[in-house]
Order: sequence, then structure tokens, then C-alpha cells
Amino acid sequence: MTDLQSLVAAAEQLPDYAIDTWWPQQQGSIDICIRADGSWWHEGGLIKRHKLVQLFSRLLSYRNGHYCLLTPVEQLTIKVETLPFVIVQAVQQADAVWQLTTNIGEQIWLTEQHQLKVNMSVPGDIPTVLVRDQLWASLSRQAYYDMALKVDSIERGGRVIAQLQSAACVYDFGILE
Repeated sequence: MTDLQSLVAAAEQLPDYAIDTWWPQQQGSIDICIRADGSWWHEGGLIKRHKLVQLFSRLLSYRNGHYCLLTPVEQLTIKVETLPFVIVQAVQQADAVWQLTTNIGEQIWLTEQHQLKVNMSVPGDIPTVLVRDQLWASLSRQAYYDMALKVDSIERGGRVIAQLQSAACVYDFGILE
């Protein structure tokens, strides 16, 4: 398994493709599945080449209710069990901004108001994080606990709510009572 620092370094070297400008005429599907743990599988076998997974992740899009891999000439629908990414590391920086790292090595800073969401009508719901362009990540157990240790609590509507601050943003993190 590649260590996290190597994944981050490799991810930083990948280009940002302008996939939002690609609307290919050729469409189909491919037997690729992103499992709930963030692993990528092709025709029932684990894709072990991390750089290939990182490349595919840069070509991933969510269109018309489906996840797909895009190129300028082709759009291929894939299966995603829950969410396409998993936050594997959460670190609160000295400036109080949370820096999150995905299983692909992509780094995200929580600085936008709607980047973290949780279904407050479901007790115990785990927050999700917007990685980019309608692509969300679940939190690994470790990342969840690292963040949960830094929440503040407020009372709202007769319930105690956990809130997480990152930079100037305050996010609902879950129901405490």
C-alpha cells in the first residue's frame, strides 16, 4: 500500500481536466465500481495501480443522476456504492482551517459554507464532505473522530447540536442529544 504522503504528492502532479466543458456524443457504461471503502474495482478485480485510480478520479463526474468517467469523446457510466471518495485524514491547521485528505490523495480545505453536510433529521448520521463538482466523500472512522473531538455544542430546538468550525464557517456536525 502506498503511504498517504506519496498519494498526495502524486495527486498534486495530476492536471485538472476541464471535464465540465466535455459533452461527448459517445456514451456507454464500463464495469467499474467504487466500493463504499473507496476502492476501485474493474470486472470484479481490485485496481491496484494507485496512479491509474488517481487518473480515473480526475475524470470522474456526476451527470444526470449517474457517476461517469469522461473523456472529450466518451462518457462511460460506472457504479458507486455510496460515495466516490473517503476522507482518510482530517487535520486542523494553526489557522483553524480543517485540511482533509481523500483516499486518492486529494486535499481539501473546509472554507466554503456548504462543503460539509449532515442529515440533521437522522440521529447518528455521519457528515459528508464536498470534494468538487457534486462529488462527495464519506468520513473514515479516524477522520470522523479527529473532527468530533473539536466540536462545540449548542442548543437548538430542544436538541443539543454538535458544530464544527473551520475558518469563518460553522457546520452542523450532528445531534448530541
